[in-house]
Amino acid sequence: MTTADTAAHTAATSGPGPQRKPHTLGSRMRQALKGDKSLAYALVIPAFLLVGFFAVYPFVIAVWNSLSYVDLYTGERTFVGLQNFKDTITDPFVLAATWRSVIWTASNMVLQVLIGVIVAMLLNAPLRGRRVARALVLVPYMVPAIVAALIFQYMFNDVTGVVNYVMQTVGVIDEPLGWLSNPDLIMITIVLVNVWKYSPFFTIIVLARLQSIPHDLYEAVSIDGGSWWHRFTTVTLPSIIPVVLAGSLFRTIWTAYDFDIPFLLSGGGGPSGSAITMPLAIRSLAFEQLQYGQASALAIYASLLLAVIAAYYLWQMRKSRQKMG
Repeated sequence: MTTADTAAHTAATSGPGPQRKPHTLGSRMRQALKGDKSLAYALVIPAFLLVGFFAVYPFVIAVWNSLSYVDLYTGERTFVGLQNFKDTITDPFVLAATWRSVIWTASNMVLQVLIGVIVAMLLNAPLRGRRVARALVLVPYMVPAIVAALIFQYMFNDVTGVVNYVMQTVGVIDEPLGWLSNPDLIMITIVLVNVWKYSPFFTIIVLARLQSIPHDLYEAVSIDGGSWWHRFTTVTLPSIIPVVLAGSLFRTIWTAYDFDIPFLLSGGGGPSGSAITMPLAIRSLAFEQLQYGQASALAIYASLLLAVIAAYYLWQMRKSRQKMG
C-alpha cells in the first residue's frame, strides 16, 4: 500500500474530529462564576453600587456644599473653605438645636431600652395571654409616623385632648396643660410619643435573645442557691447586653436623625423653636434661611459625632463578647 493509500485509509477510518462548540455569552458567564471568589464579587458588586449611589455620593456632595456658598436660585457655588463650619459652631440657633438633640437622643435611648427590656422579660415569663400580648406589643412599631402624630395631636390637645381630661378627672392636674403649646412641655411630649412608638424594637430583639438562653444555666444558678436577682445578673443580663448594645447602635443613629415625629408634632419646631433638634435645624438652615452651605456643614458635624458614638458602641460590644467567652 502506497503512502497516499495509507493516508486515505486513515482519514476514512478515523472519521471527522471533535468540533469545538462556539462560546456563547451564557457559557462564558457560567465559566466565570465557577469560582467562589468570582461568585462572591458578582453578588457584592450590586450592593456596593447601591451604597455608593445612595450613601457615598450624597455624602461627597454634602462635603462639597459645606465648603462652598451655594446660591439655591442660580445653583452657583463659591468656595469659602471652612467658613461654614466656623459659622455653624458659633451660631446660637445651631448650638441650641444641638443641645436639644443630645437631650432628645439620650432620653429616648434610656427610656426605650428600659421599657423594651422590662416588657421583653414580662413577655418571656410563663403568664397567661402572652401570645396575644406579643402580637399587640408590635402595634406601635407598625403604625406609620404620620398616623401616630395625628392621633397624639388629638390626645394632647389643650381643650379637647383625652390626656388632660383623664388627668383632671383623677385629680392629677387642676387645669389643662399645653402639652404641644408650652415650650417647657413640648419636648417631653415628643419624647414620650417617640418612646411609645419605638420601644417595641428593643422588646423584639431582647425577647428573641431571652428565648435562646439555655435553661440549664438558670438551673445551675438555682442549684447553687441563687435567687432571681442572681439569675438575672449572672445569666440574663450578660446574655442580653450584646443585643442591647447592637440595638442601641442602630436606634441612636435613627433617633438622632428622627425628623418625622418631632416635625409633625411640633408643627416645624414648636413655640419659639423650643422643639427644633438637629435635623429640623438642618432643614431650617437650608430651606428657610437659605444657608445651604451651613446646613451641609451641620450635617457633616452630626455624621462625625454619630461615627464617634458608633465606634464607642462597637468597642463596648467587643468587650462584652470577650467577657462572655
